[in-house]
Amino acid sequence: MDDAPPWDTGDYDLNWAGYFIPGSSVLRNRVGATTREALAAAENDLVEVRVAELRNNPIAVMRTYDLDHLKALHKYLFQDVYLWAGELRTVGIEKENESFMTPGDIGRPVAYIAEQIAETKQLRSISNADLPGRLAEMYDFVNFAHPFREGNGRTQREFFDQLLSESGRGTAWDAIELTELHRACHLARAEQNIQPLRTMFAKIVDDDPAYRFGRDIS
Repeated sequence: MDDAPPWDTGDYDLNWAGYFIPGSSVLRNRVGATTREALAAAENDLVEVRVAELRNNPIAVMRTYDLDHLKALHKYLFQDVYLWAGELRTVGIEKENESFMTPGDIGRPVAYIAEQIAETKQLRSISNADLPGRLAEMYDFVNFAHPFREGNGRTQREFFDQLLSESGRGTAWDAIELTELHRACHLARAEQNIQPLRTMFAKIVDDDPAYRFGRDIS
């Protein structure tokens, strides 16, 4: 299609290049950033504003706890930064010896987690003692899906903040360094060792939800 975006041409190599400003290693963006440093700084500031807005108005994104929910969250959070906000990635992604779901199969691990979330009534039926283990498994599956070309971590953390808020719980992300989270995710994917994620969630889960939903609209 002539009007297809350059990251969704049907050709893998063209798609990969299409995410970047031509002749550059900087992702296409709405802020006019021409260096990765400038883009990272703008992204951080703009997404933080959107997070604050969303927490003040949580009904801005439907809480369905599935792939549509993740897409809606990503679109809301990154609407000021990326032209492809809310769109599933069209290319494969690997980091060191850690690989993520192929583009055509992104929905599979998320569908599995959506079933788990529904069966546990948005984690309400999971005890505090069992919660870190269940969160570790769910987080690993969503991380494996890695639905977006960029912005997965921020979207995923907000997704789980919303989910935990359903049962009056929260996550103290500021109690850890992001390097600890990234290492735990890496070990879960690359070495099938989920214990670091379980340990991390045992450390950061608290009873201070990030969202105050009021009446249940999910």
